[in-house]
Amino acid sequence: MGNGIITAPLLAAFERCHPGWRYFMAPNIALDAEWVRSAVGMHGASGTFPALWRRFSPADRDALWNFIDRTGVELVVNLRMESAEKDGNYFEFRAEAMERGVECWDLHELGERPQRVPFAEQAAGLLRAHGVPVDLSRPAWLAGLRRPRPGVVGCYVGASAAVKRWPARDWSTLITHLGDRGLAVEVAVGPGADEQASASRLLSSPVVADSVFPDSLEALRDWIAGLDVLVSNDTVAAHLAAALGCPVVTLYLATDGDIWSPVAAPDVSRAVQSAIALSCSYMKPDGTCQRYYSGCPAPCAAGVRPADVLIELDQLKRSGRKARRQEVDQ
Repeated sequence: MGNGIITAPLLAAFERCHPGWRYFMAPNIALDAEWVRSAVGMHGASGTFPALWRRFSPADRDALWNFIDRTGVELVVNLRMESAEKDGNYFEFRAEAMERGVECWDLHELGERPQRVPFAEQAAGLLRAHGVPVDLSRPAWLAGLRRPRPGVVGCYVGASAAVKRWPARDWSTLITHLGDRGLAVEVAVGPGADEQASASRLLSSPVVADSVFPDSLEALRDWIAGLDVLVSNDTVAAHLAAALGCPVVTLYLATDGDIWSPVAAPDVSRAVQSAIALSCSYMKPDGTCQRYYSGCPAPCAAGVRPADVLIELDQLKRSGRKARRQEVDQ
């Protein structure tokens, strides 16, 4: 879903550049939401194709070509990039596509990109190279919904993949420090039973003013819109916060924050990166862990400390004050 929040403005730019084109995409809850499409000016895709086709597995190849032939697809845009050594399935597909007269745009064609470039910039660069003007200078495209409550800090402790969840003991320490500062703390977690189990010890803390269990992306959006600031694992909550203009500190335990950072102004988004994760042999060039789905006993989470998060929260506060002074001066 986080990728959907990142790519929504890119798809809107694509639609504006090619208003008569029909297109299909892999299913994505964020991009299927009417309020997302309306906010960025998207009309929406003409349909979807099965998500696993994005990996271009030989086992899916016949079904993929049947879909392309049946719907008359003339262009495939692939924003999923592995290292060249591991993307052989896609290269085989691309070679066959060229023979069949189907054009392919992909991040590989940009050549050796600078290391650790944000995914949004990579994708925007690809579209720009093909004549699609993309403007990422106004990232808070949901700012009109923001209704912050001063002194309320949100902690989003969930994440779909276990390797991206900061341990409950560290969240507990952070929440205690926030309470000592006189801040009201609200804790939110996703719908997964394992996510909620890991968060259960936090919800009984006397420091926690409220616990939230958003049952939809819209409900999560509305909760974040009412926060003064958010601390979140690397998940959709961080990207929604950036789109809302809500200051956010994102914790990168098993992903690379320089690549998967939200599209946001510097005074809105800060990152706490696990150096252990970046030095791990399982970290792929695209900024994700090879054991993202299977789980990993490696101590990447130990690379993020509550004290580090407090430092970034203070930096956000100072940046916000500076931005407000500049607005007054102007």
